[in-house]
Amino acid sequence: MEEQSGQGKPRFEPSVLHPPGLEMARGLLYFGLVFMVFMFAQMSGLIWRVLALSPDLAKQGFSLDHLDTKPFQQQWVKLAGNGDVLSVVSLLSGGVSLALLLVIVYQWKRKRTAMFLGLRLPTLKSFLAWLGFFFLLFAALEGIWMLFPEMDSEFMKNILASATNYPMLVIGLGIMPALFEEFLLRGLLYGSLRHLMDKHVSVAIVAGVFTMVHQQYDWYILLLYVLPLGVFLGYARANSGSIWTGVALHMLNNVLSMVLPQG
Repeated sequence: MEEQSGQGKPRFEPSVLHPPGLEMARGLLYFGLVFMVFMFAQMSGLIWRVLALSPDLAKQGFSLDHLDTKPFQQQWVKLAGNGDVLSVVSLLSGGVSLALLLVIVYQWKRKRTAMFLGLRLPTLKSFLAWLGFFFLLFAALEGIWMLFPEMDSEFMKNILASATNYPMLVIGLGIMPALFEEFLLRGLLYGSLRHLMDKHVSVAIVAGVFTMVHQQYDWYILLLYVLPLGVFLGYARANSGSIWTGVALHMLNNVLSMVLPQG
């Protein structure tokens, strides 16, 4: 006979344990969904800014046929590297996608959300240690950059040269990308992989994905700068037990990359 609970008292229901492989597959599916939403939001944002900053195109109204016209494509190429445009697009697409990610993960993990994403704050000692390691890595990477002038990023040069709203530049291209990428890669993706894989394999896979999503840079920049940074941020997340360690260091890297001379 089923036991009756007291009036107003919720009955305790043990959580169902799912196979680790199934949980990892579910997490990878969510990762793919959030990433596709982010890409769609980014493309939509760029189209919106191209039309908004092109009066002749805006007068014609929106149509998918415009995407194949030469005037639209010329404006697209011009504005796709504009610092002011990319700051707004990055802030909006990153914000929408991050909100979606948090909703999905909470619906999935519920009370385990904080542990899954690593939301607890790192200890001060741990954070200061990783901050020191970061400055050593950043100095080494900058040294490599100085030894090989061909590693100068034309993409970043164009962004900085075209930007006029510097607070928005820092927020849109310094803070938001770090926040969203850390939660997507070293939050959702890393947490999903850890259902089956050990720390080192998970960090390596996430670093590889982190490198691949930065295709705006040349291959040697990806290999000598982005990949080592991805590995470092992965171990910072894993060993500190907090995603905020990686978020803070990622933001710091982005902001330093903006303020230091570009070639």
